Amino acid sequence: MKSRTASNLILLLATGVLAGPVHGQEVEQFYAGKSITMAVPSGPGGGYDTYARTLARHYSNHIPGHPQIVVQNVPAGGGMVAANNTFNISPKDGTALALLASSSLLVGALGEPQARFNNLKFTLIGNLSEESDTCAVWHTAGVKDTQDFLSREMMIGGEGSGSNSQTFPVVMNEVLGAKLKVISGYSGTQLRAAAMERGELQGACGIFVSTMNALFQRQLKEGTIRVILQMGLSRNPMYPDVPNALELAKDAEGRAVLTLMFAQLALGRPVVGPPDMPKARAEALVKAFAETMVDPEYLADAALMKLDNRWFGPARMEEVLRQIDAADEPTKARVRKILNIEAKPAK
Repeated sequence: MKSRTASNLILLLATGVLAGPVHGQEVEQFYAGKSITMAVPSGPGGGYDTYARTLARHYSNHIPGHPQIVVQNVPAGGGMVAANNTFNISPKDGTALALLASSSLLVGALGEPQARFNNLKFTLIGNLSEESDTCAVWHTAGVKDTQDFLSREMMIGGEGSGSNSQTFPVVMNEVLGAKLKVISGYSGTQLRAAAMERGELQGACGIFVSTMNALFQRQLKEGTIRVILQMGLSRNPMYPDVPNALELAKDAEGRAVLTLMFAQLALGRPVVGPPDMPKARAEALVKAFAETMVDPEYLADAALMKLDNRWFGPARMEEVLRQIDAADEPTKARVRKILNIEAKPAK
């Protein structure tokens, strides 16, 4: 009788009838007492950091075994180091995740040699929010309007190669005829804002609308900081009267370039893991992410932090990544030239 029972159990396992509960037990046993490191592509206090730490306060409640979530700031290379490390170095057992800069995924699709990863081979967990981007100026810059901003020489702070704070001004110089001079090395939105206040910089680009509203509500109300231009595939409802760079393109080619650049903004806050993560653990992390996004306690915390919650899951993430990859080669080639990217040689 015992032999028959054992045989039946083996058969049930082989046919998958008991796979769900067994996998769930394995995931819970694996994560119990462990921690998950979540890399963030910027310094403390910025938008990515705020999103990651807000997620970390609630995500564990929905993961079997309830592992601790530890946020690790990796503010190097405009987000490229975090992406490379996650893809190539981080453990693939489900104990390492990253909230990547969407700009890293764009330059990766363009064949940037420093991007040592394949976008579609990351383990896609979920996107915290679709985004729009902004350029902002300090009140002492004396900028009257968008046209004034684009026609004057302006000192703009950037995080580094591959970041939106760096690439968006460069593209606007090329496509819109702007005269923005990007000064690299300002890792994190708060550092750029402080530099504007000190008079080192006159403005900054690559600040998501959600970050602007979360971190600079007082300055926006006082008028010490002003959103002067926005980037995205449409105007953000928060700034209906601020021109979108896409609207200012002078020809179809320029519009195609900006459309490719701004497509990444749909992946405003992408959470991913390394390739080849065990399937059951990946599925558990995806499920836990989706549950967290509708958790009333998370939503209340996100509202307190003034974070957007236009989230979506891996299927939509993959769709966006494939759309970016499918851009026509002439447009990709022009963006590479503008961003000084020498494409990787074909294998």
